[in-house]
Amino acid sequence: MFEKIRVNRIIRSLIISDFVLFFALGLLSPIFAVFILENIGNRLEVIGYAASCYWITRVVMAVPLSRLMDKLKGELDEYSFMVIGTFIISIIPLFYIIASEPWHIYVLQIVNGLAHSMAVPAWRIIFTNHVDRKSIGFEWSLEDVGIGTATAASAAVGAFVADRLGFNVLFGAMSFFGIISAFILLVLRKRERPTLKALLRGELDKAPLKIDTIK
Repeated sequence: MFEKIRVNRIIRSLIISDFVLFFALGLLSPIFAVFILENIGNRLEVIGYAASCYWITRVVMAVPLSRLMDKLKGELDEYSFMVIGTFIISIIPLFYIIASEPWHIYVLQIVNGLAHSMAVPAWRIIFTNHVDRKSIGFEWSLEDVGIGTATAASAAVGAFVADRLGFNVLFGAMSFFGIISAFILLVLRKRERPTLKALLRGELDKAPLKIDTIK
């Protein structure tokens, strides 16, 4: 009844990398406010300002960076932005360990927003360009299911680790999984050299644009 669907290696690597990254980020997301109240500043406004710093930076920088990637030929720029952005996202939790003032959090959130404005559009561009034409909906649904599963699992794990072992251990775990996510993207370069060369040159077939409103 159902035809067997094969997912190409680039798409599979992107989905796995995103799963690991969202697992890392999900460890803190539900309890980030608790961390701020207990360790940075016992004021609710600090939480709001921190969120604003992240989102303002992300939305302001996303369009110009995406336009830059559109103008540059090939996909070397997207691949570089994706890897560098993911790596920056991965090491930010380590700086939370030494943060002690609200402005420390604000600066880190600005950097976090910039890193996401690099990595997320670049990831979407590469995924959209190399999604299999005959299974576009299926492969995007795999991405959606993957990040949903990762976020659900990590929310419970993160709360448990923070409660039993403390936030510093949690931040270390976040960076560990985040770096694994970035490493998966780097391994893609070694495992898929012929395909990656075509990817970087923009020689592979392009799929129709599909907007992801979840990621």
